[in-house]
This record gives sequence, structure tokens and C-alpha cells, in this order.
Amino acid sequence: MKKNKDGTEAKAPAASDTVPARKRVATKAVGAPTRPPASRRRSPEEVQARILAAATFEFAEHSFSGARIDRISKRAKTVDRMLYYYFGSKERLYQAVLEQGYAELIAAQRDFEFDEADPVKGMRELVRHSWQHYLNHPQLVRLLVTENLLRAKYLKKSSRIKGTLMPLMERASSVLAAGQKAGVFRRDADPQRILMTVMSLGFFYLSNQFTTSHWLEVDLMEPKRLLAWENHICEVVLDHLTHGV
Repeated sequence: MKKNKDGTEAKAPAASDTVPARKRVATKAVGAPTRPPASRRRSPEEVQARILAAATFEFAEHSFSGARIDRISKRAKTVDRMLYYYFGSKERLYQAVLEQGYAELIAAQRDFEFDEADPVKGMRELVRHSWQHYLNHPQLVRLLVTENLLRAKYLKKSSRIKGTLMPLMERASSVLAAGQKAGVFRRDADPQRILMTVMSLGFFYLSNQFTTSHWLEVDLMEPKRLLAWENHICEVVLDHLTHGV
């Protein structure tokens, strides 16, 4: 055992004192956790799509006045300031949601085609097309209820919707004209009233499903009832069109 000059016991040098400074390199322990890779940066389009989807849900569930920005940003997995960055305000975000709903409705209507050789079948298909879109887009129904309570305030402000004609109006006129030409539809039938009948019978059923189910003591959303109502709309419209022909 080595001793100092004064006779005291010498301490063993620390490991760090025996290794040259240039060799003191930290090494990773075997099995140590690795740093996770940086998350993929989402594109502006992806962020906006997430925000619109979350906002559609929020406005449909809570209406315009009850909707909250913090809930929208949480559902969209972003932060409040991104909503304001892309849309500017709650009002503009709500308007964008309406515009998207109308854009989807118009796109679906443009896809509707019918065989002029069978206008009766074409009218049935037009009724089913309108009904199925409402049925498959319940959030649109609730959004339209909200916007009617607001007296179409934000629809009137929208430059994207203003003056836009619904393609289904043109389709209804074409189906009706084909039936009148073939002699199967009455000559005095009005395409606007026909389309209003189709839309109102479908929209009312879905927008009032909860209160009506309650006082009728039935579940209006049962598949067999939905199909029966779809057929009922068809018969109401066709009975009117073929009456007195």
C-alpha cells in the first residue's frame, strides 16, 4: 500500500483522473431508450381539414351560439390560435362550415343522372337521391336548422354560395319535362313546388325526429320506417304528377 511522504495512506486515483481528457467520451448504455423521431409536420391543408371537421361537429351539436373554440381546437388536435390564423373568427369558421356543407350537397346533386326514357323511374330516383343525402348527412340537417334560426345571416354573407343554383332544381325540371313530353306527368306541374315537396318531406322527418318519435311513441330512425318514409315521399310526388293525366 502506497503512502504519502508524511506517512499517511495514499488514496487510489479516481478513474476520471487516470483517463486522458481526450478519451473521456460518454458512451450510451446498452438498452438505453432512444429519442423518438420528430413527428411529421402536418400540411396547412390537413390542419384546415381537421379544423373544419371538428367545427362541423361542434356547430351541429351546439349551434352557433353554443359552440366553443376551445372544444373545436381540442377535437382538431391543434391550438386556438391556428383556428384564428386560418379562419380569422368564430363567425368566419361557421360560415366556412356552411359553405363546405353546401359544396358537398351541390357536388352530390351534379352526379345525379336519369334515363329520359323512363321519367317515372327518374322521379323516384330524384326523390331517393335527395332523401339519402339528408339521411347520410345528419350534421347538415342540424346546421341548416341553426342557420334558419339565424335567418340565413351567414349564407347571405357568403360569396361562394350567393347566387348558386342547386343542380337538383335543373334535374327536377328535366325529369318533369321528360314526363310531360311522354304524357305521363300533368302539364301544369311546377318543378319548384315538386322539389320543395321532396325536400320538405325529407328534411322535416329528420330535423324533427326526436320530438316526433316522442309523441308518436315510435323510433322514426328504425330502418324499416326510414324505407317506408322514402317510399311515401315517392308516392306523394308521383300521385300528384300523374293525377288527371
